[in-house]
Amino acid sequence: MDSAALPPDLICRPYRQLARNARLANARLDRACMALRPGEWEATRTSFFPSLKETMVHLLNADRYYIDTLRGDRPGPLNPAGGRATAVEFATERAEVDDWVVQFCETLTPQALSRQINIPWPDRTLTETVADTLLHVFLHGQHHRGQVHAMLSGTSVPPPQIDEFILADNGEARVEDLAALGWSEARLTQ
Repeated sequence: MDSAALPPDLICRPYRQLARNARLANARLDRACMALRPGEWEATRTSFFPSLKETMVHLLNADRYYIDTLRGDRPGPLNPAGGRATAVEFATERAEVDDWVVQFCETLTPQALSRQINIPWPDRTLTETVADTLLHVFLHGQHHRGQVHAMLSGTSVPPPQIDEFILADNGEARVEDLAALGWSEARLTQ
């Protein structure tokens, strides 16, 4: 069976699930960072980006860059810190970005996934499908969330559980997360 003959839900559902999973994982990491002792979020650590804050800001900036292209806008300049002086300020902006991605993925169609977009790069313009761009965004996010998770291991706050994908049998582990987001288990798993 070719992909054109597949029901749209089988084609689009993985993108919805990846967006929702990213939202849940980011919310858990944000709560952990908001509970850190003063100075821990900005403290120098061992990673590619030398602090929790810098790693998380890089991920947010990258997500914003790709969101701009998905919207059809020219990406704006990256904001190294912006109004993100604290983990609380950061979490507010992170939630706005994640909510946009979730909403975007919840409205996807197979045709929308196959649409080509232009991604400006310093030395060229990349032409990618929406599907491949989203996969890049989700994998890039997972990579950096893993780094944040590892860095949290060296702080006063234990790293939260973020490595369980959205499995139907794992609902009890996310009751509080879903309540905080105003989501139901049915919405999460659709």
